Amino acid sequence: MVERNLAKVEVASSSLVSRSRFHPREGVSLPFLLGFEVNASKQSVGDELATFLGGDNVVAPDYKGRGLFNLAVSLARVCGAEVAMQYADLRLPTARSATSAWCDAHTVILFLIDGLGDEFLSANRDRAPALWADRADALTSVFPSTTATAITTLMTAQPGSIHGLLGWFVRDEETGRIVAPLPMKYRTGESVTDEALIARMLNTSSMFDSAQRQTCLVTLPELAAGPYSRHHAAGARLYAYNGLEDLPDSVARAAAEGKAPKFIYAYTPLLDGAAHDNGIASEAALQTLARIDSAYARMRALVPDALIVASADHGFIDSPAERYIDLGAHAGLYAMLRGPLTGERRAVYCHVQPKYREEFGCRVQEKFGHALCAVPASAAMASGLFGPGSRELAETRSGDWILIARDDWTLFDSLPGKAMHPMIGVHGGLSQAEMKVPLIVRDTSHRHIS
Repeated sequence: MVERNLAKVEVASSSLVSRSRFHPREGVSLPFLLGFEVNASKQSVGDELATFLGGDNVVAPDYKGRGLFNLAVSLARVCGAEVAMQYADLRLPTARSATSAWCDAHTVILFLIDGLGDEFLSANRDRAPALWADRADALTSVFPSTTATAITTLMTAQPGSIHGLLGWFVRDEETGRIVAPLPMKYRTGESVTDEALIARMLNTSSMFDSAQRQTCLVTLPELAAGPYSRHHAAGARLYAYNGLEDLPDSVARAAAEGKAPKFIYAYTPLLDGAAHDNGIASEAALQTLARIDSAYARMRALVPDALIVASADHGFIDSPAERYIDLGAHAGLYAMLRGPLTGERRAVYCHVQPKYREEFGCRVQEKFGHALCAVPASAAMASGLFGPGSRELAETRSGDWILIARDDWTLFDSLPGKAMHPMIGVHGGLSQAEMKVPLIVRDTSHRHIS
Protein backbone atom coordinates (compact mmCIF):
# COMPACT_ATOMS: atom_id res chain seq x y z
CA MET A 1 0.00 0.00 0.00
CA VAL A 2 2.85 2.36 0.80
CA GLU A 3 4.43 1.62 -2.57
CA ARG A 4 1.23 2.46 -4.41
CA ASN A 5 0.57 5.63 -2.46
CA LEU A 6 4.14 6.87 -2.84
CA ALA A 7 4.18 6.12 -6.52
CA LYS A 8 1.00 8.09 -7.07
CA VAL A 9 2.68 11.23 -5.82
CA GLU A 10 5.02 11.05 -8.80
CA VAL A 11 2.05 12.33 -10.79
CA ALA A 12 2.49 15.74 -9.27
CA SER A 13 6.22 15.89 -8.98
CA SER A 14 9.34 16.73 -10.92
CA SER A 15 12.64 18.40 -10.39
CA LEU A 16 13.59 21.18 -12.78
CA VAL A 17 13.99 19.24 -16.02
CA SER A 18 14.61 20.27 -19.56
CA ARG A 19 11.67 20.38 -21.99
CA SER A 20 12.18 17.12 -23.93
CA ARG A 21 -21.39 14.13 -17.72
CA PHE A 22 -23.53 12.97 -18.81
CA HIS A 23 -26.16 11.80 -16.25
CA PRO A 24 -29.17 9.61 -17.11
CA ARG A 25 -31.57 11.31 -14.71
CA GLU A 26 -30.74 14.81 -15.96
CA GLY A 27 -32.07 14.36 -19.45
CA VAL A 28 -28.74 14.04 -21.21
CA SER A 29 -28.50 11.48 -23.99
CA LEU A 30 -26.78 8.17 -23.36
CA PRO A 31 -24.79 7.36 -26.48
CA PHE A 32 -23.54 4.18 -24.82
CA LEU A 33 -26.96 2.64 -25.36
CA LEU A 34 -26.86 3.03 -29.12
CA GLY A 35 -25.39 0.74 -31.72
CA PHE A 36 -25.25 -2.53 -29.80
CA GLU A 37 -25.93 -5.57 -31.94
CA VAL A 38 -26.27 -8.46 -29.54
CA ASN A 39 -27.14 -12.03 -30.40
CA ALA A 40 -30.90 -12.24 -29.84
CA SER A 41 -30.54 -15.74 -28.41
CA LYS A 42 -28.63 -14.29 -25.46
CA GLN A 43 -29.57 -11.71 -22.82
CA SER A 44 -29.05 -8.24 -24.27
CA VAL A 45 -25.91 -6.63 -22.90
CA GLY A 46 -27.32 -3.31 -24.07
CA ASP A 47 -30.37 -3.80 -21.86
CA GLU A 48 -28.12 -4.61 -18.92
CA LEU A 49 -26.12 -1.46 -19.49
CA ALA A 50 -29.22 0.71 -19.83
CA THR A 51 -30.49 -0.61 -16.54
CA PHE A 52 -27.14 -0.01 -14.88
CA LEU A 53 -26.83 3.56 -16.13
CA GLY A 54 -30.38 4.30 -15.09
CA GLY A 55 -29.59 3.44 -11.48
CA ASP A 56 -30.06 6.04 -8.77
CA ASN A 57 -26.39 6.13 -7.82
CA VAL A 58 -24.77 6.18 -11.24
CA VAL A 59 -22.97 9.27 -12.61
CA ALA A 60 -21.33 9.14 -16.01
CA PRO A 61 -18.50 11.51 -16.92
CA ASP A 62 -19.17 14.91 -18.43
CA TYR A 63 -16.70 16.01 -21.10
CA LYS A 64 -18.84 18.85 -22.44
CA GLY A 65 -18.30 21.53 -19.82
CA ARG A 66 -18.89 20.31 -16.29
CA GLY A 67 -16.15 17.78 -15.76
CA LEU A 68 -12.56 17.47 -14.58
CA PHE A 69 -11.53 17.15 -18.21
CA ASN A 70 -12.96 20.60 -18.90
CA LEU A 71 -11.11 22.00 -15.89
CA ALA A 72 -7.91 20.63 -17.43
CA VAL A 73 -8.74 22.24 -20.77
CA SER A 74 -9.44 25.64 -19.22
CA LEU A 75 -6.31 25.60 -17.07
CA ALA A 76 -4.21 24.67 -20.09
CA ARG A 77 -5.69 27.55 -22.08
CA VAL A 78 -5.11 29.96 -19.19
CA CYS A 79 -1.48 28.83 -19.31
CA GLY A 80 -1.27 29.42 -23.05
CA ALA A 81 -0.61 25.72 -23.68
CA GLU A 82 -1.53 23.85 -26.82
CA VAL A 83 -5.10 22.51 -26.56
CA ALA A 84 -7.33 20.97 -29.21
CA MET A 85 -9.78 23.63 -30.42
CA GLN A 86 -12.78 21.32 -30.25
CA TYR A 87 -12.42 20.65 -26.51
CA ALA A 88 -14.98 22.42 -24.34
CA ASP A 89 -14.00 24.88 -21.63
CA LEU A 90 -15.15 24.45 -18.07
CA ARG A 91 -18.48 26.20 -17.52
CA LEU A 92 -18.66 27.94 -14.17
CA PRO A 93 -21.96 28.03 -12.22
CA THR A 94 -22.62 31.47 -13.73
CA ALA A 95 -22.33 29.82 -17.17
CA ARG A 96 -19.18 31.85 -17.86
CA SER A 97 -16.17 30.11 -19.36
CA ALA A 98 -13.46 29.44 -16.78
CA THR A 99 -10.85 30.34 -19.38
CA SER A 100 -12.21 33.85 -19.83
CA ALA A 101 -12.84 34.27 -16.10
CA TRP A 102 -9.37 33.19 -15.03
CA CYS A 103 -7.05 34.25 -17.85
CA ASP A 104 -6.02 37.57 -16.25
CA ALA A 105 -4.84 36.00 -12.98
CA HIS A 106 -1.10 36.52 -12.59
CA THR A 107 -0.65 33.41 -10.44
CA VAL A 108 -2.86 30.36 -10.89
CA ILE A 109 -2.63 27.56 -8.33
CA LEU A 110 -4.14 24.11 -8.79
CA PHE A 111 -4.32 22.28 -5.46
CA LEU A 112 -5.06 18.65 -6.25
CA ILE A 113 -6.36 16.71 -3.23
CA ASP A 114 -6.15 13.06 -4.18
CA GLY A 115 -9.34 11.22 -3.22
CA LEU A 116 -11.52 14.17 -2.10
CA GLY A 117 -15.01 13.31 -3.30
CA ASP A 118 -17.67 16.01 -3.26
CA GLU A 119 -20.05 13.76 -1.34
CA PHE A 120 -17.42 13.17 1.34
CA LEU A 121 -16.64 16.87 1.62
CA SER A 122 -20.31 17.79 1.88
CA ALA A 123 -20.99 15.19 4.56
CA ASN A 124 -17.99 16.35 6.59
CA ARG A 125 -18.05 20.10 5.98
CA ASP A 126 -17.60 20.73 9.69
CA ARG A 127 -14.13 19.14 9.39
CA ALA A 128 -13.25 21.30 6.37
CA PRO A 129 -14.79 24.76 6.81
CA ALA A 130 -12.30 26.57 4.57
CA LEU A 131 -12.66 24.17 1.66
CA TRP A 132 -16.44 24.10 2.04
CA ALA A 133 -16.70 27.89 2.18
CA ASP A 134 -14.96 28.15 -1.21
CA ARG A 135 -16.76 25.25 -2.88
CA ALA A 136 -18.28 26.63 -6.07
CA ASP A 137 -19.62 23.52 -7.77
CA ALA A 138 -19.29 19.77 -8.25
CA LEU A 139 -17.62 18.29 -11.33
CA THR A 140 -17.57 14.77 -12.63
CA SER A 141 -14.32 12.89 -12.73
CA VAL A 142 -13.23 11.03 -15.85
CA PHE A 143 -13.72 7.32 -16.47
CA PRO A 144 -12.37 5.38 -14.81
CA SER A 145 -12.45 7.56 -11.71
CA THR A 146 -8.84 6.99 -10.76
CA THR A 147 -5.55 8.82 -10.37
CA ALA A 148 -3.69 7.45 -13.38
CA THR A 149 -6.42 8.53 -15.76
CA ALA A 150 -7.57 11.75 -14.08
CA ILE A 151 -4.21 13.32 -13.31
CA THR A 152 -2.84 12.43 -16.71
CA THR A 153 -5.84 14.31 -18.09
CA LEU A 154 -4.98 17.29 -15.87
CA MET A 155 -1.36 17.24 -17.00
CA THR A 156 -2.04 16.79 -20.73
CA ALA A 157 -5.49 18.38 -21.24
CA GLN A 158 -6.41 15.17 -23.06
CA PRO A 159 -9.09 12.59 -22.21
CA GLY A 160 -8.31 8.96 -21.48
CA SER A 161 -9.50 8.06 -24.98
CA ILE A 162 -6.41 9.91 -26.28
CA HIS A 163 -3.70 9.58 -23.61
CA GLY A 164 -4.46 5.90 -23.02
CA LEU A 165 -3.56 5.61 -19.33
CA LEU A 166 -6.82 3.96 -18.41
CA GLY A 167 -6.10 2.73 -14.90
CA TRP A 168 -3.48 1.68 -12.40
CA PHE A 169 -2.53 -1.36 -14.52
CA VAL A 170 -2.10 -1.06 -18.30
CA ARG A 171 -1.36 -3.84 -20.77
CA ASP A 172 1.48 -3.27 -23.20
CA GLU A 173 0.22 -5.12 -26.25
CA GLU A 174 3.63 -5.42 -27.89
CA THR A 175 5.14 -7.41 -25.02
CA GLY A 176 2.00 -8.64 -23.24
CA ARG A 177 3.39 -7.26 -19.96
CA ILE A 178 1.18 -5.53 -17.40
CA VAL A 179 2.58 -2.19 -16.26
CA ALA A 180 1.71 0.29 -13.52
CA PRO A 181 2.74 3.48 -15.36
CA LEU A 182 2.79 5.85 -12.38
CA PRO A 183 5.62 4.02 -10.53
CA MET A 184 6.66 2.48 -13.87
CA LYS A 185 6.75 -1.04 -12.53
CA TYR A 186 5.58 -4.34 -13.91
CA ARG A 187 2.70 -5.96 -12.10
CA THR A 188 5.16 -8.55 -10.88
CA GLY A 189 6.98 -5.80 -8.99
CA GLU A 190 10.21 -5.10 -10.84
CA SER A 191 10.95 -1.68 -12.33
CA VAL A 192 10.47 -1.12 -16.06
CA THR A 193 13.81 -0.35 -17.74
CA ASP A 194 12.75 -0.94 -21.35
CA GLU A 195 12.91 2.58 -22.80
CA ALA A 196 10.75 1.68 -25.79
CA LEU A 197 8.03 0.33 -23.48
CA ILE A 198 8.23 3.46 -21.32
CA ALA A 199 7.83 5.59 -24.45
CA ARG A 200 4.74 3.59 -25.43
CA MET A 201 3.24 4.15 -22.00
CA LEU A 202 4.03 7.87 -21.90
CA ASN A 203 3.17 8.99 -25.40
CA THR A 204 1.08 12.16 -24.95
CA SER A 205 2.58 15.63 -24.73
CA SER A 206 2.22 17.45 -21.43
CA MET A 207 0.50 20.81 -21.24
CA PHE A 208 3.41 21.89 -19.03
CA ASP A 209 5.73 21.52 -22.00
CA SER A 210 3.90 24.10 -24.14
CA ALA A 211 2.73 26.43 -21.34
CA GLN A 212 3.58 30.10 -21.75
CA ARG A 213 3.57 30.63 -17.99
CA GLN A 214 6.34 29.60 -15.64
CA THR A 215 5.29 26.22 -14.26
CA CYS A 216 5.99 24.96 -10.73
CA LEU A 217 5.24 21.77 -8.89
CA VAL A 218 4.86 21.44 -5.14
CA THR A 219 5.34 17.90 -3.89
CA LEU A 220 7.34 15.68 -1.55
CA PRO A 221 11.08 15.62 -2.31
CA GLU A 222 11.53 11.86 -2.23
CA LEU A 223 8.76 11.45 -4.78
CA ALA A 224 9.90 14.07 -7.24
CA ALA A 225 11.58 11.78 -9.78
CA GLY A 226 10.47 9.03 -12.13
CA PRO A 227 9.70 8.52 -15.82
CA TYR A 228 6.07 9.57 -15.47
CA SER A 229 6.95 12.87 -13.83
CA ARG A 230 9.88 13.62 -16.10
CA HIS A 231 7.61 13.24 -19.09
CA HIS A 232 4.45 14.95 -17.86
CA ALA A 233 6.07 17.78 -15.88
CA ALA A 234 8.78 18.75 -18.35
CA GLY A 235 10.01 22.25 -17.62
CA ALA A 236 8.42 22.55 -14.19
CA ARG A 237 10.43 23.72 -11.18
CA LEU A 238 10.17 21.68 -8.00
CA TYR A 239 9.30 23.31 -4.68
CA ALA A 240 9.52 20.49 -2.17
CA TYR A 241 7.69 20.17 1.11
CA ASN A 242 8.46 17.72 3.89
CA GLY A 243 4.98 17.36 5.36
CA LEU A 244 1.48 18.61 4.71
CA GLU A 245 1.88 21.49 7.14
CA ASP A 246 4.84 22.72 5.05
CA LEU A 247 2.96 22.62 1.75
CA PRO A 248 1.50 26.17 2.01
CA ASP A 249 4.96 27.66 2.58
CA SER A 250 6.28 25.91 -0.52
CA VAL A 251 3.37 27.22 -2.57
CA ALA A 252 4.01 30.74 -1.23
CA ARG A 253 7.70 30.46 -2.08
CA ALA A 254 6.89 29.37 -5.62
CA ALA A 255 4.45 32.27 -6.02
CA ALA A 256 6.88 34.85 -4.69
CA GLU A 257 9.96 34.02 -6.76
CA GLY A 258 10.25 36.00 -9.97
CA LYS A 259 7.81 38.28 -11.73
CA ALA A 260 6.60 36.04 -14.56
CA PRO A 261 3.01 34.79 -14.63
CA LYS A 262 2.89 31.38 -13.00
CA PHE A 263 0.99 28.12 -12.90
CA ILE A 264 1.61 26.21 -9.66
CA TYR A 265 0.48 22.62 -9.28
CA ALA A 266 0.39 21.45 -5.65
CA TYR A 267 -0.50 17.88 -4.80
CA THR A 268 -1.21 15.86 -1.68
CA PRO A 269 -1.79 12.08 -1.63
CA LEU A 270 -2.58 11.83 2.09
CA LEU A 271 -6.36 11.47 1.95
CA ASP A 272 -6.11 8.83 -0.76
CA GLY A 273 -3.70 6.80 1.36
CA ALA A 274 -5.82 7.12 4.50
CA ALA A 275 -8.96 6.06 2.63
CA HIS A 276 -7.37 3.06 0.90
CA ASP A 277 -5.91 1.75 4.15
CA ASN A 278 -8.64 2.62 6.63
CA GLY A 279 -11.76 3.42 4.60
CA ILE A 280 -13.19 6.76 3.59
CA ALA A 281 -15.58 6.62 6.56
CA SER A 282 -12.72 6.15 9.02
CA GLU A 283 -11.54 8.58 11.65
CA ALA A 284 -8.13 8.50 9.96
CA ALA A 285 -9.67 9.86 6.77
CA LEU A 286 -11.58 12.54 8.68
CA GLN A 287 -8.48 13.67 10.55
CA THR A 288 -6.59 13.86 7.27
CA LEU A 289 -9.37 15.98 5.77
CA ALA A 290 -9.09 18.41 8.69
CA ARG A 291 -5.32 18.68 8.21
CA ILE A 292 -5.75 19.36 4.49
CA ASP A 293 -8.35 22.02 5.23
CA SER A 294 -5.93 23.76 7.58
CA ALA A 295 -3.23 23.65 4.91
CA TYR A 296 -5.63 25.13 2.38
CA ALA A 297 -6.66 27.93 4.74
CA ARG A 298 -3.01 28.77 5.38
CA MET A 299 -2.27 28.73 1.66
CA ARG A 300 -5.00 31.33 1.12
CA ALA A 301 -3.46 33.55 3.76
CA LEU A 302 0.12 33.23 2.47
CA VAL A 303 -0.56 33.92 -1.21
CA PRO A 304 -2.32 37.29 -1.39
CA ASP A 305 -2.60 37.76 -5.15
CA ALA A 306 -3.54 34.45 -6.75
CA LEU A 307 -6.35 32.40 -8.14
CA ILE A 308 -6.52 29.15 -6.17
CA VAL A 309 -8.46 26.27 -7.69
CA ALA A 310 -8.73 23.11 -5.60
CA SER A 311 -10.23 19.86 -6.80
CA ALA A 312 -9.66 16.10 -6.81
CA ASP A 313 -9.10 13.24 -9.19
CA HIS A 314 -11.81 11.00 -7.72
CA GLY A 315 -13.84 10.21 -4.64
CA PHE A 316 -14.15 6.96 -2.68
CA ILE A 317 -16.44 4.24 -1.49
CA ASP A 318 -15.71 1.54 1.07
CA SER A 319 -15.87 -2.08 -0.05
CA PRO A 320 -16.17 -4.83 2.57
CA ALA A 321 -14.25 -8.07 2.13
CA GLU A 322 -17.44 -10.03 1.49
CA ARG A 323 -17.91 -7.95 -1.69
CA TYR A 324 -14.57 -8.98 -3.23
CA ILE A 325 -14.56 -11.19 -6.33
CA ASP A 326 -11.33 -12.94 -7.28
CA LEU A 327 -11.81 -13.83 -10.94
CA GLY A 328 -8.70 -16.01 -10.78
CA ALA A 329 -10.63 -18.37 -8.52
CA HIS A 330 -13.10 -19.03 -11.35
CA ALA A 331 -10.92 -21.14 -13.58
CA GLY A 332 -13.35 -21.53 -16.47
CA LEU A 333 -13.76 -17.81 -16.96
CA TYR A 334 -10.15 -16.92 -16.23
CA ALA A 335 -8.90 -19.42 -18.82
CA MET A 336 -10.68 -17.41 -21.51
CA LEU A 337 -8.33 -14.45 -20.97
CA ARG A 338 -5.10 -13.67 -22.81
CA GLY A 339 -3.49 -12.39 -19.63
CA PRO A 340 -4.14 -10.82 -16.22
CA LEU A 341 -6.81 -8.22 -15.63
CA THR A 342 -5.91 -4.57 -16.06
CA GLY A 343 -7.43 -1.23 -15.06
CA GLU A 344 -8.92 -0.79 -11.60
CA ARG A 345 -10.75 -2.99 -9.13
CA ARG A 346 -14.01 -1.25 -10.00
CA ALA A 347 -13.36 -0.78 -13.72
CA VAL A 348 -11.67 -3.89 -15.05
CA TYR A 349 -10.39 -4.50 -18.58
CA CYS A 350 -10.49 -8.06 -19.85
CA HIS A 351 -8.31 -9.07 -22.79
CA VAL A 352 -10.03 -12.17 -24.09
CA GLN A 353 -8.86 -14.92 -26.41
CA PRO A 354 -10.51 -14.34 -29.82
CA LYS A 355 -12.57 -17.53 -29.78
CA TYR A 356 -14.19 -16.58 -26.45
CA ARG A 357 -14.86 -12.87 -27.06
CA GLU A 358 -18.64 -13.07 -27.31
CA GLU A 359 -19.08 -15.90 -24.83
CA PHE A 360 -16.98 -14.30 -22.10
CA GLY A 361 -19.16 -11.25 -21.57
CA CYS A 362 -22.35 -13.27 -21.55
CA ARG A 363 -20.94 -15.75 -19.03
CA VAL A 364 -19.73 -12.97 -16.75
CA GLN A 365 -23.16 -11.34 -16.90
CA GLU A 366 -24.84 -14.63 -16.06
CA LYS A 367 -22.57 -15.43 -13.13
CA PHE A 368 -21.81 -11.98 -11.72
CA GLY A 369 -24.56 -9.78 -13.09
CA HIS A 370 -25.60 -8.89 -9.54
CA ALA A 371 -22.15 -7.41 -8.92
CA LEU A 372 -20.78 -6.36 -12.32
CA CYS A 373 -21.98 -4.86 -15.56
CA ALA A 374 -20.22 -6.34 -18.59
CA VAL A 375 -19.75 -3.81 -21.40
CA PRO A 376 -18.15 -4.44 -24.83
CA ALA A 377 -15.03 -2.29 -24.77
CA SER A 378 -15.43 -1.13 -28.36
CA ALA A 379 -18.94 0.12 -27.64
CA ALA A 380 -17.80 1.91 -24.47
CA MET A 381 -15.01 3.66 -26.37
CA ALA A 382 -17.31 4.63 -29.25
CA SER A 383 -19.91 5.95 -26.82
CA GLY A 384 -17.61 8.59 -25.37
CA LEU A 385 -17.26 6.98 -21.94
CA PHE A 386 -13.51 7.65 -22.01
CA GLY A 387 -13.88 11.09 -23.59
CA PRO A 388 -14.10 12.65 -27.05
CA GLY A 389 -12.22 11.01 -29.86
CA SER A 390 -10.14 7.88 -29.63
CA ARG A 391 -6.80 6.40 -30.59
CA GLU A 392 -6.02 2.82 -31.46
CA LEU A 393 -3.70 2.74 -28.47
CA ALA A 394 -6.50 3.48 -25.99
CA GLU A 395 -8.87 1.13 -27.78
CA THR A 396 -6.35 -1.69 -27.47
CA ARG A 397 -5.67 -0.99 -23.81
CA SER A 398 -9.37 -1.16 -22.89
CA GLY A 399 -9.39 -4.81 -23.96
CA ASP A 400 -12.46 -6.67 -25.21
CA TRP A 401 -14.80 -6.37 -22.22
CA ILE A 402 -15.03 -3.81 -19.43
CA LEU A 403 -16.47 -4.99 -16.13
CA ILE A 404 -17.88 -2.07 -14.16
CA ALA A 405 -18.61 -2.82 -10.51
CA ARG A 406 -22.06 -2.25 -9.09
CA ASP A 407 -22.81 -0.96 -5.59
CA ASP A 408 -19.73 -1.65 -3.41
CA TRP A 409 -18.33 -4.68 -5.24
CA THR A 410 -14.71 -5.00 -6.35
CA LEU A 411 -13.03 -7.41 -8.77
CA PHE A 412 -9.41 -8.53 -8.98
CA ASP A 413 -7.21 -11.50 -9.83
CA SER A 414 -4.43 -12.78 -7.60
CA LEU A 415 -1.27 -13.77 -9.43
CA PRO A 416 0.49 -16.96 -8.29
CA GLY A 417 2.58 -16.21 -5.21
CA LYS A 418 1.50 -12.56 -5.12
CA ALA A 419 -1.71 -11.88 -3.20
CA MET A 420 -3.57 -8.65 -3.88
CA HIS A 421 -3.27 -6.11 -1.10
CA PRO A 422 -6.63 -5.61 0.63
CA MET A 423 -8.13 -2.14 0.24
CA ILE A 424 -11.03 -0.89 2.32
CA GLY A 425 -11.48 2.31 0.33
CA VAL A 426 -11.72 1.92 -3.44
CA HIS A 427 -12.56 3.95 -6.53
CA GLY A 428 -12.65 3.70 -10.31
CA GLY A 429 -16.37 3.07 -10.76
CA LEU A 430 -19.37 5.22 -11.68
CA SER A 431 -21.02 5.74 -8.30
CA GLN A 432 -21.75 9.29 -7.22
CA ALA A 433 -19.29 9.06 -4.33
CA GLU A 434 -16.47 8.11 -6.73
CA MET A 435 -17.39 10.32 -9.67
CA LYS A 436 -18.31 13.68 -8.16
CA VAL A 437 -15.42 15.92 -7.11
CA PRO A 438 -15.59 19.46 -5.75
CA LEU A 439 -14.64 22.60 -7.63
CA ILE A 440 -13.20 24.97 -5.04
CA VAL A 441 -12.24 28.47 -6.14
CA ARG A 442 -10.70 31.33 -4.20
CA ASP A 443 -9.35 34.58 -5.68
CA THR A 444 -7.13 36.05 -2.99
CA SER A 445 -6.86 39.31 -4.98
CA HIS A 446 -10.67 39.69 -4.81
CA ARG A 447 -11.14 40.04 -8.54
CA HIS A 448 -14.45 38.86 -9.98
CA ILE A 449 -13.60 35.42 -11.31
CA SER A 450 -16.97 33.63 -11.59
